[in-house]
Amino acid sequence: MVMFSSRTFLSQFHEYCRRRRLIGEHSKIIVAVSGGADSVVLLDLLAKEQESLGLSLIVAHFNHQLRGSESEGDEEFVAQRASHYNIELYVERANTAEIARLEGCGIQETARDLRYAFFQKLLNSSGFDRVATAHNADDNAETMLLNLFRGAGVQGLSGIPVYRQDTQIIRPLLFAQRKEIEEYAEQEQLPFRTDSSNVNEHYTRNFIRHRILPLVKDQINPSVVQTLQRTSQLFRELEAYLSFSARQALDLAVVQKADAEIHLSIPRLRCNPVLLQQYMVLLAVEQTTGARPEYEAVGAILELTEGLTGSWVTLPDDYLVFRDRETLVVRKTEQIPDFRIVVQQNSTYEFDAFRFASSSIDGAPPFPQENGSVEYVDADRVKPGDLILRTWQDGDAFMPLGMKAMKKISDFFVDARIPVYEKRGYPILETRDGEIVWVCGQRIDERFKVTPETRRILKLEYTRSRKKANGEGTHG
Repeated sequence: MVMFSSRTFLSQFHEYCRRRRLIGEHSKIIVAVSGGADSVVLLDLLAKEQESLGLSLIVAHFNHQLRGSESEGDEEFVAQRASHYNIELYVERANTAEIARLEGCGIQETARDLRYAFFQKLLNSSGFDRVATAHNADDNAETMLLNLFRGAGVQGLSGIPVYRQDTQIIRPLLFAQRKEIEEYAEQEQLPFRTDSSNVNEHYTRNFIRHRILPLVKDQINPSVVQTLQRTSQLFRELEAYLSFSARQALDLAVVQKADAEIHLSIPRLRCNPVLLQQYMVLLAVEQTTGARPEYEAVGAILELTEGLTGSWVTLPDDYLVFRDRETLVVRKTEQIPDFRIVVQQNSTYEFDAFRFASSSIDGAPPFPQENGSVEYVDADRVKPGDLILRTWQDGDAFMPLGMKAMKKISDFFVDARIPVYEKRGYPILETRDGEIVWVCGQRIDERFKVTPETRRILKLEYTRSRKKANGEGTHG
């Protein structure tokens, strides 16, 4: 049995950081210290490298106030360790449980978000360039299994990233197992705190840590942590390859692109292997929305390539993906609140997103316009004060001009190839009895058309603007 050596461990730490370019000369590093063995050892290792590499270090501690006096004790302990190394300390506190309750999120998720938001704020204000956290190989193994059980793709199985460029977070201890870190702390006589919540198996990660991994080590593979570490590296390399290939393929598939909208050619998308299609969709959504979609959402989006025009998948933050003939479109939806107002004849109404007007005319109407912005109906079929303008709702139906049967407006929109995100942008004009007179900007109802027997004519006008509707009209 090879005896553990803290000096050898320090050399391994130095070499790991050098090979992965985590720490360079004169780096300015924020060290995240909770008070546990991992973060205490990380602080000690960086302090030992401080002089030789010319490092600038500060300590960051977040007090989540979840364990009463124990949390206060952790903060005091971290302050002592920072003072021991003569390193400046920054602390932030928050009532994590209350914030989680108000936001309707889990405590662990809320704690993580608060902690990382603190790190980013400190990065911006301090002028430092990296945040070092003390995740280790056991954490990585637990993360991989957790992602596997929850249903992850290649990225989830690549485990915890050693370095995240977007957040400037580095994990210099990912090479080491938890037992090695604790052995280093023992040899170097480093005090540390034990978080009582780490033994609470109510948390899924702790259940994996205390129940599943020990059983796997005992019954299947004593070196499961090292095995998963190698596996995560393979998946990380596969992730990098797929991302690189997907970016190249995506450039060929994009037919139109704007700030919050992207159009993908379905034939060009589908000429790639399915795994690459998934990554192309993932990248397209991420570029448009700023967030990576869930694995299930990517699968649902790919199913649109075999669906009908007008079919769609909703995404968080009011984004959606829909099929428009041979194109997949990713864009933000047009948020138009429901509205319902009585409109008077011979009046004009100005909305943020459109203008509506009606006027009585004498004689035969001119030749109707093809774009649907102006229509003419039999005024005797519509009583004064009888018109209502409102947003379209599911289940609405009318008898389109030229037809003899009722048709759902949703089906009419599909036939007219109107994108799903634009549907609510076409208001409905109806009578008080609920008979639809006009799908504004599209088509009037057969029952209200002008005929040779018509004596009075009502001219209807609808003009769209680029602004969003808020449901409030200005009566002119």
